[in-house]
Amino acid sequence: MKKPIIGITSAYEKERELKNYHRTTVCIDYAKSIAEAGGIPLVIPTLENREDIRAQLEMLDGLLLSGGEDINPQYYNEDFMEGMGLVSPERDKNEWTILEEFLPTGKPILGVCRGMQLLNIFYGGSLYQDMKHISGDLLKHRQDFLPELKVHRVKLEEDSILGRLFGEVVLTNSFHHQAIDRLGEDLKVIGRTSDDIIEAIEGKRKEFLLGVQWHPEMMSARGNKEMLRIFKEFVESSK
Repeated sequence: MKKPIIGITSAYEKERELKNYHRTTVCIDYAKSIAEAGGIPLVIPTLENREDIRAQLEMLDGLLLSGGEDINPQYYNEDFMEGMGLVSPERDKNEWTILEEFLPTGKPILGVCRGMQLLNIFYGGSLYQDMKHISGDLLKHRQDFLPELKVHRVKLEEDSILGRLFGEVVLTNSFHHQAIDRLGEDLKVIGRTSDDIIEAIEGKRKEFLLGVQWHPEMMSARGNKEMLRIFKEFVESSK
């Protein structure tokens, strides 16, 4: 049986220290996880021409929206607030076009960290631009050690993709300073931490549309077979 081809979005980096070199970059953990799950990973560079982007997407059986820089808050009609990180206008525009073209196909989509946040914004939702704008006591959501280390629990909805894979609770790593504020239309929350931060969403329709706030690829690429279940489910849905 032919292995499904999974496109992985990438960052558009400008290295001023290296004579203004521009680069397409993405963590290798995504590709490793897709390959181990039975798919063929294909990195998607940042382009502007819609016809070229459409031609790229026609080759794909599934789409993985990878993590990375903050998304320009103007995409959810907000001004920049204290705590916003770096943004990439080129990447924002490219991935917005990718979603406009790919979502109508009904093919599976997995969003990781920034990828989940992008899905939420695309569906009309918004973000807390920095978690310091959230009142109350919060867990540590931006660990600075051992990417595979489990640092908090995510309580899952039973009737959901992740609920069926993991049960009531899953232990995850955490590398984010932003979080979903207003939930987008046609999405539902399927996972939260004990401080009520949204950690997982899925689409209300029958198509595979899943977003996770943590980084399962960092865990699975370092031997966590439990976290590999997410990628196996995603790849299987892409066949």
